This record gives sequence, C-alpha cells and structure tokens, in this order.
Amino acid sequence: MPKDHESAVPPVSSTKNTLRVLMLLEDHPSLRVVDVSKELGVAGSTAHRLLTSLKDEGFLRQPPGSRLYVAGPQILRLARHFSDQNSLERVAHVHLERLCKQVNEAVNLQVLVGHEVLCLDSVVEDRHGLQVRSIRGQRVSASVSAAGKVLLAALKPSDLEESLAQDPRHPDPDWAATVHAELATIREFGYATNMGEREPGVHAVAVPVNDTSGRPIAALAVAAPSVRLPHIRVNGLINHLRTASAAIALDYYGSA
Repeated sequence: MPKDHESAVPPVSSTKNTLRVLMLLEDHPSLRVVDVSKELGVAGSTAHRLLTSLKDEGFLRQPPGSRLYVAGPQILRLARHFSDQNSLERVAHVHLERLCKQVNEAVNLQVLVGHEVLCLDSVVEDRHGLQVRSIRGQRVSASVSAAGKVLLAALKPSDLEESLAQDPRHPDPDWAATVHAELATIREFGYATNMGEREPGVHAVAVPVNDTSGRPIAALAVAAPSVRLPHIRVNGLINHLRTASAAIALDYYGSA
C-alpha cells in the first residue's frame, strides 16, 4: 500500500483536476496553491503538485519572486493557435461562397480535433430542391469524413496512431487495415472522398488547405447528394477545390 493515499488517485481523476486548474484561469488571472486546493477540493500537497507539473510543462509560470502562478507560454501559444483558426474562418469565408456558386453545391471548411473533424464554416447552395444541410459547428469521426481523411493522411505516424486509437472502431483490426490503406492512397493523390460513409446518400470530396511549409491546417470539402456527385464528377470538383484552397492560403499567409 502506498504511504500517501493521494498517490493512489486514479490517472483519470488526476487528468480531470489538471484540466480544472487550467479552466480556473478563465476567471482568475493568477492562482495560489490555497486557491486551487479550495476550488478543487483537494489537499494542498495535491494542488501544489498539479501547479508544479503545469509549470514544468510550460502551461503555467511564476513571476520572479512570486508564489502566484499565471498563464505560461504554452497556454499563450494555444490561444494564438485558436485565434488563428478564427482568422482562417474569416479569411476563407469569401472563398467558400465563391466556390459554392461555382460548383453549385455545399462547401465546408474543417479542422482536425483529436479523432474528429470540426466544421468551422459551411456555405450551402440554394438552387436545388434536394440540398445538403449546413454542418457548421458539427463534429464527426475523421475516418468517415472526406475532410477528416485528408487531415489524417498528413499526420506523422505516431500522431496518426494516437488519433485513430480514440476512434470507437479502433479495436477492429480489419477497420484499421482499411483505414491505413485508404490513407496511403490519399497521400499519393492528394485528395479524399466520402461516398456515403458519414451520411447515407451524401457524397463529398476534399483537399487540404496548406500552410507555407505544405502542412495542412484545414481541409476544404464539397458535399452533395449522391445523385449529383458520382465518381465521374470528382476530378472536376478537385480542380475547383485546389484553386480555392490555394486562394485561401494566399490570402491567409500572404504568399502561395
């Protein structure tokens, strides 16, 4: 038996408390050990251990000569990252509208979040009676999304395995083999399709939106009812998507 019962706290509980400490920064610009202890309902030693771990990882820092903990460089980097995503959404919107009019189908801008993709923006066409609805703000498993597959295919092997491990179907070896085979094809051709995997009767094709070093920061997709997006139409849509993707990157970074 451990001498200190706090060392026996399950990892999930410890992780939860760590996240709660970070959330405290929303209302408190600086934190003390006693504050964290009170807010989380844990012993002072536990609070100190949590704060020290976060400081060691750069999520918190202590001003010289102070016992207070404030937001560290890693927190600030994350804040800038998500601020950049919001800026990307604003920059990309006009291009989504233009692309929607060109192809006369729904257009989506999506980013990878763990094993899911989050739709930052969605522009839906209004010329057809049969339409694909807006998915703005929705999240779905990346492995069944054209945009998600494009972004998964660009991950480093270790990051890819970590992402796929979160998917509910991960224990199925046949599923994993199929996903890896499809991602290899996507890397070769630079685009991905979803032929009814996410939603029956809806097809989609997607390409990456790359940063200046060629790494994807988002994916741009066209979605349509299957009757309007057969395989024969994919190549034409890819040309439109790549042109729009390059235009977004040009506006966002100021260089191709």
